Amino acid sequence: MAAAAVDAVFAPAAGWWRAGWPLPWCLVPVWALLWALLRAREKRVRGDGRCTGEGVPADFDRAA
Repeated sequence: MAAAAVDAVFAPAAGWWRAGWPLPWCLVPVWALLWALLRAREKRVRGDGRCTGEGVPADFDRAA
């Protein structure tokens, strides 16, 4: 998006710019896939994602 904004505002004369400005948009699926894989790995390493209760005081579940 930032690259498209720069293109609209400055209209650079570089020949490669026309092919280069969509690159951030093309990388969005790659970054999303990478994030999903890393998030799944993090959940697998930590467990199922729920609180295990380790280090939680015994009276933590009581109302104040």
